[in-house]
Amino acid sequence: MTSLSDPIDEAEAEGYRRRFPIFQHKRYLNSCSLGPISQASREALVQYADDWAEFGAPAWWLRWIPRMERVRELFALAINARPDNVTIHHSASSALSSIASAIDYSRRNKVVVAEIDFPTIAYQWLVKRNVEVVFARSSDGITIPLEEYDRLVDERTAAVATSHVFYATGARQDIAAITRTAHDRGAISIVDGYHTVGLLPVDVAAANVDFYVGGTLKWVCGGPGLTFIYAADRVLGSLPEVTGWFAARDQFGFETTRFEPADSAARFQLGTPAVPTIYTGIPALELMLEVGIDRIYERVRGLTDLIALRADEMNLEVASPRKSAARGGVIMLRMADPAAAVDALNAQDITVDARPGKVRISPHYFNTIDDIEVTLAAFADHVGVGV
Repeated sequence: MTSLSDPIDEAEAEGYRRRFPIFQHKRYLNSCSLGPISQASREALVQYADDWAEFGAPAWWLRWIPRMERVRELFALAINARPDNVTIHHSASSALSSIASAIDYSRRNKVVVAEIDFPTIAYQWLVKRNVEVVFARSSDGITIPLEEYDRLVDERTAAVATSHVFYATGARQDIAAITRTAHDRGAISIVDGYHTVGLLPVDVAAANVDFYVGGTLKWVCGGPGLTFIYAADRVLGSLPEVTGWFAARDQFGFETTRFEPADSAARFQLGTPAVPTIYTGIPALELMLEVGIDRIYERVRGLTDLIALRADEMNLEVASPRKSAARGGVIMLRMADPAAAVDALNAQDITVDARPGKVRISPHYFNTIDDIEVTLAAFADHVGVGV
């Protein structure tokens, strides 16, 4: 792994860029929605089909289960955790559903979430009749002040569940501070890191979080269908009410009349995972670790700083934190008709994304300065200003 003192320069970025087929025909700046597939992951997907065709059912123990263990180990490496504290899931929704089902609400029935979280987070508790969901409010529509969590978390709070990085603004939260507030009041912390893993360094041990969720869909560039749950030792005794055969201590014992949960985080797993994404996720995670997450973040921070600078020159309103240390990997630009702007750029083979009232630009470490300059020039043409 290369050190942080050796930053990713344009030449290295160009080299990584050649590993992703999409750049043969597009300028892709939408990794926060769906990370592009690398040639290595594409070949792994073909290998999945070849293994299925060659082995049939024996592919389970000859190829698939060893890869499940490998991907769990790689997730653990990415967040500074032990493999036994990590299990895999199908999506952030299924992972959060499993976690939410393991909480005892009999004495504490309040859950604090942020009003600018991705809706999936709040939905897990809004559907529970015995749970009061309280929303931490944003004064600027970009982030949530820590004081808001301090105000809301009390002796009735079972959990604080929120994002590491907000999907619609790119603002980064201090999850260690939020966790301290939760623990001081006897609550647990649940962090959605789906917009973080693969972009920012994550250390679940240092942050002292109870649960952390991430996946391969976005910045990891491994595809949809593969998520992980980290569960700290202190919550491993929790038993989800949502379960499946992979959560059993001896899943191949096929015991029907009683359920003995796994001693590890596997007790939060469900049924058969998305095996194709395990194949594509392994080379994606290996490449991420090879490049170095610290270096990835520094590269993306430089690119997003440049986007913000160019947006200022165009008099476009940036709806993300101005300090790069306070944001993840996206820059949001306010626009009256974001869908039209996205369509205009797509017509020029430039891929960005739209959210209500905003355009979201999310470059990755394999993007270049030229990608940024060409993309912002295209925005200038669309809105009728100069850069």
